[in-house]
Amino acid sequence: MRKPEQDQHSGRTRVSPVFKWLSEHGGTGWMTELLRLADGIELSDGVGEVISLWVGKERTVAPSAGRLAWMIRNAHKLAPVDGRQWREYRRRVIDNPKKEEALRKLDAGDLKRIPAKLKLEGCTHADCLIECEKAFVWVEGKRNDWLSPNIKWDVTRDQLARNLEALWLLARKAEKDFWLLICHEYDLKHHEQELISGYRAGTWKAGFPHLPMDVRTIFQRKIGTVRWSTIFDHWHDLAATFDEQ
Repeated sequence: MRKPEQDQHSGRTRVSPVFKWLSEHGGTGWMTELLRLADGIELSDGVGEVISLWVGKERTVAPSAGRLAWMIRNAHKLAPVDGRQWREYRRRVIDNPKKEEALRKLDAGDLKRIPAKLKLEGCTHADCLIECEKAFVWVEGKRNDWLSPNIKWDVTRDQLARNLEALWLLARKAEKDFWLLICHEYDLKHHEQELISGYRAGTWKAGFPHLPMDVRTIFQRKIGTVRWSTIFDHWHDLAATFDEQ
């Protein structure tokens, strides 16, 4: 009889148990401690104590009005993941009689009552969202999965860019700093390495062409990566609480 496969879901087997344990047993300043384990993050000061932890159920964040407006205005330049749907831009957006009204609302920052066909991007999801006294931390947990390189209606809008923008929107509203932390099991895939390197160096911007240069420059130093094994090595009692296989 074939043995049942062990659960490999990153949310259930890594994100939820790890961050729930850290919240309960990590001690004072555990979030600052974790960020200092990550590659790509330099902290001149701590982020303070944790105020709230959203984990176990993904936190959703809607795309910005600026992003949706940019997609409407540039629908003729966009490419879908499924090339057979290239005609859909004209039907959904370019010839849509409600397009100009939707743009007026979006330009005013109003996301309400925008026709569904004119929304070419949906919500993005945080595996774990942590609010600290001084900053928000968005955790993207990976095990046997990877950063999505695109969305349905834009082959250059990757998951890293979406998460960075969503995190920035949350932090800006609260007037706090922010960090995006990618926790991964194995070596990053080639496209993940290239996306992270490109955004850090400022040589790749296709994921957020609607954002000004000063914002994209801030994003360059906000991406951190850390292996799950590094976290387990640092908190030995955590590693002992569940099977790492």
